[in-house]
Formats: sequence, structure tokens, C-alpha cells
Amino acid sequence: MALVRILPFVGLSVTFTVVDAAIAEAAGVVVADADADADGDADGVFLLHATATRSTGTTTKSFRIAHPPRGRATIFSARPRRRPPDGPRYYLGVTDKVAVHHDADRTRMGLQAWFSDRGLADPRVTILPGPDATGNSHETIVFELASGGKTQKLVARVEPQNLSVFPDPNLSVEFRLLEAIADERVPLPKLHGFERSPEYLGSAFYVMQHLDGRVPPDSPPYPIGGWLLEAAPDVRTKTWWSGLTALSRAHLVDWESKGLEFVNGDRTIGLAGELEYWHNYIDFCGRPIAPAAERAWAYLEDARPFGHIVTLCWGDSRLGNQIFRDEHCIALLDWEMACLSDPIQDLAWFIHFDDLFSEGLGVPRLDGIPSRTETIARYEDLTGFEAKNFDYFEIFAAFRFVLILQRLGWLRARLGQPMGDETFPTDNFASAYLQRLLDEKGIR
Repeated sequence: MALVRILPFVGLSVTFTVVDAAIAEAAGVVVADADADADGDADGVFLLHATATRSTGTTTKSFRIAHPPRGRATIFSARPRRRPPDGPRYYLGVTDKVAVHHDADRTRMGLQAWFSDRGLADPRVTILPGPDATGNSHETIVFELASGGKTQKLVARVEPQNLSVFPDPNLSVEFRLLEAIADERVPLPKLHGFERSPEYLGSAFYVMQHLDGRVPPDSPPYPIGGWLLEAAPDVRTKTWWSGLTALSRAHLVDWESKGLEFVNGDRTIGLAGELEYWHNYIDFCGRPIAPAAERAWAYLEDARPFGHIVTLCWGDSRLGNQIFRDEHCIALLDWEMACLSDPIQDLAWFIHFDDLFSEGLGVPRLDGIPSRTETIARYEDLTGFEAKNFDYFEIFAAFRFVLILQRLGWLRARLGQPMGDETFPTDNFASAYLQRLLDEKGIR
């Protein structure tokens, strides 16, 4: 018997009980001896139970842990039970938060002090369970604020302090961008304020409206578990089209009249600046990089297209960063990858993640999700932009995520969260899928 402890979120302690310590160790998590009950089945997949304890109470959820060949393991939600075949694995927590999480009491007191210093009378903050299905680069704190007999639910987005997914994180740029486009048709949460000083939460942060809705999960990916998998095909279709429409609206912002050049910082506007940035990111995430990524980089340099249009690009443009209510996208989240470049890189990222989280993990695409051809055609109708060089930007998307995943693997190791396989940073489902794309497109 074994007890597995998972890195807690704000104010949260999670334990999993599993039947076999070897399975937990294969998953790359710390195991301590403990008595536990769990159910197993003959194909090596065990039902286990997770108990999450917060200041607001305790909840229990069931998961399944697969023990495939090569000593690897994956944890999925027990409902529904859709498992990919053997092959490159999607590891538990690959896209979980990797920032150093704040102590709930210090966070509560820091936010109360911040609101008080801004003139709010007797503010009372209660830290709530935060989102645990998506996101990497910034900590997200969900809380209730009570003052003057009124209570509202808000979100604080906090800049990483030391270990970051991206070099030189600057949350002020993200906040300034969201302020600048708040009057556009891009769906966004309402902003409440930015704080540069670290005296309240240890680093810069901004506060925004909390929106009630649903986000297609990353962990496990939505083609494997979660509400979109359980939804009817017509719901998936509406969700996809609404997400694409919201994405396209960012590309229609007149970035020049808005003076959004600051988004790019000191890097060149356009694809040239993006290639400069990601070339530097190779050194940031550390060599050696995956062989497929080296191969992709050579192609990206040699085949770079010229004469493209430039728009505001959201950057991390995927379903997992969109909030939906009644199949309608009500917010685009996580703008830390925003830039001024060719909009097709956003479109390719959007499509690539759906392919990666299905075909890349060995499971079929969800019925009802429109095809690549249909998606590109609808995007062209929505924006009036021709989706030139899509194959190039698809490789660019796959290449970037391989590097990001390598950086995440390094960060998790530094934080004492091993991935269960020391080769994971450069040999994983994303690098395997990139290699497949290169082979299919005849890129040597």
C-alpha cells in the first residue's frame, strides 16, 4: 500500500491512495508507507481515491492510474474512462502550476492590506480553491472579497518570483495590453488593478473579475477526460466555433492605432522577432533539446516566409485558455505569450493543441470538433486573412511547445516534482508528435 502526495495549490493538501507503491514511483511522485484501499483490474489500471483538504472543507474524487510498459504511469479521471494506448505518455501534472505557491494566510492578509491601502473599508478576503486544470507560467489565486455588506469573487494573477516558464516575465505588460484592448470585442475579464510592489504577495500581481464558466482541461487533456469529452457532439461544435471566433477578434484589433508596440518589448515586430525570441529560448530552456526540435529549428530558419501581415497575437491561443458559458466563449486568458506577428501562428497553435491532445496521445479526435480544413476556412471568413504558410506555423507551434515542455520538466525537477523519467524533458509526447509531423511533411 502507498500514499502519494501531490504539490498543493493555495490552501490545498491532496493525497492519493494507490494499491502499489511501484506504480506511484513509476509516475514520479513521492511515496510514503501507509495503509490504503484501492481497486485494481486485470489490465493494470487501478482505481484510486483522492482526498483534497482545504480550509473550506474536504472533498474526495476518484481517479484511475495506468501502468503501461516501460515503467511509466499516467493518472486520468475515473469518469469517463478513455485511455490512450501505450506510447509517449501524458504525465500527471505536466501542465500543473509550477510556480512557488503562496501560503494561504499570507496571501489573504496581503490582499486585505492591498485593498485597504486602495481605500476599501474593512476588506475581508477568503481564499478559494483555484483552477487546477490549465496554466503554467503565473500563479492564479481565486478569492472572495467582502466589504460594506457586499461580496464579490475575484482572481489575482501573480508574477513568478524566481523560477519561470518564460525569460524575464513582466506582468505589467500583460496588464497594460488587457487595459488597452478592454473596449474591443475581445472577450476579457474586467480588470480591477495592478500592483508592482512585492510587499503584498511577494511579487507583482493584478486583480481581475472572476467569471463563472467552464474551461476545457489540460490535465487530463479534454479528449481524455472532463466536461467536453462528456458533452454531446453539437456542444463540442458550438464550443470550438465560439472559441475560434473569440480568437479571431484579437487579430482584428487595430494594434497600430492602439499603440501596442510595447507588447513586443525590444524584439522586432513580426515573425522575425518571434524567431529571434525562440532562438534565445533554446538557450533559456537549456541544451540539448529534443532531436526533433533541432530538426524543426533548421527548417524554421531555412523556410521562413516573408511579406506576411502583422496583427496582435494572443500567443497561448487554445481551448484550455478560454472560459465558456453555454458553449459561448466569455473570456480569453493567459496573455503572457502575446506578440505582434503573423496571426496564422495563433491559428496553428489553436489547431495544433487539439491534434496533440488527441492524435498525439493516441486517442481519436472528439466527434463534433470541426476538421482542420473547416477551421481554417471559418477563420478566413471571420478575419478576411488568408491562412498562408499554415504548415510552417504548425511546425512552429509544435517546436515551441516542445521547448516549453522541456523548460517545465526542468522546473518540476528543481521544485522536487520529478516526472518519473529523466528523459522526459526531451523525449515525451510533444517531441514524438513533432517528429511525426516532420516526417509526414517530408522535412529532413
